[in-house]
Amino acid sequence: MRSWEQQVQAAAATLGLDARGGEAKGLVAGRRVSVELTDTQDRPYVLVHGWLRPPLDLGLEMERRQTTLGFVNAVVTGSDDLDIEFSIAADDPSRTGDLFTVALREHLVALHRASYELRIHDGGCTLSEPYGSTDEAWIVRAAHCAAQTVELLDDARAGLRAAASLAAHAEALRALASARGLAFASVPLSITGRIEGGPIEVGSARAAHGRHRITARASFETELGLGLAVRRERLLDGLVTMLGGQDILVDDEAFDRRFHVRVDPRQTDRTAALLDPGARVALLALDERAGPVTIDDRGVTLGPIAPSIAPDTMVWAIDTLDEVRARIERNLLRGPGGGPYR
Repeated sequence: MRSWEQQVQAAAATLGLDARGGEAKGLVAGRRVSVELTDTQDRPYVLVHGWLRPPLDLGLEMERRQTTLGFVNAVVTGSDDLDIEFSIAADDPSRTGDLFTVALREHLVALHRASYELRIHDGGCTLSEPYGSTDEAWIVRAAHCAAQTVELLDDARAGLRAAASLAAHAEALRALASARGLAFASVPLSITGRIEGGPIEVGSARAAHGRHRITARASFETELGLGLAVRRERLLDGLVTMLGGQDILVDDEAFDRRFHVRVDPRQTDRTAALLDPGARVALLALDERAGPVTIDDRGVTLGPIAPSIAPDTMVWAIDTLDEVRARIERNLLRGPGGGPYR
């Protein structure tokens, strides 16, 4: 008789997953799925996970309820089976209730009636067998069910509104995406695409109950290869520099006071030209008006963006971030020059 670990490995081979010991992961029907062999109550237990990328931002936790007496969910799905049998919590009950489309409800009810132990959360879903009678065939079936579940969750998220704390920013980003031909999503709030030829990505993530964090990144077309690292000056950076740590100065008092700059020692003499006056003015403005800025060899990142930022300032920040990216790329190839910072 096969061991639990062998059952997982056999199922992984059938599914085309990468397996190592009692774990397996990969794609099933184009969706990220993993299998985990764990110990619960002194016996092996198989968990099958379906993963959403990116995760939702609802604060969603849905699992089988221990008791049905005197309990009323804040989140109402519209299915008596789900509302009676499951405990469902989220930051915004009304917004989360909209996630449960007819197709998703019917699918979850079918899983419940098929005796799957089911948990739904922002990151996706987890399926298990409550009586521990899993085998290779069960793991294969559960993996396909998990993949279908996250596909339905992904489809359902498209109809949700953005989190209340991001509503004004959502409208500004939607308009920007429409004007610039960028992809827009509301859950989590994001735009992706290219602005003036450069990759741009703005995304939000749930930070706590009812709180969301926004980050923007403009990526370089190719990695710089300079070992570049620019960030806000920290309290102890001066002491570290005195003890021999690196902090490149570019002969700009305001910039040198605000930012800590490191680079491959062989590239030190290129730093001032790379971070030309226009780039430095833009970086200072971003750091002052929108949030902390960092630069590495792969791109320029702004975030977390201040939650109080005005929607029009958000749009300005995205354009300015792209301006910095473009200047650094140009300066790397041709040296400083060109038009003034807008």
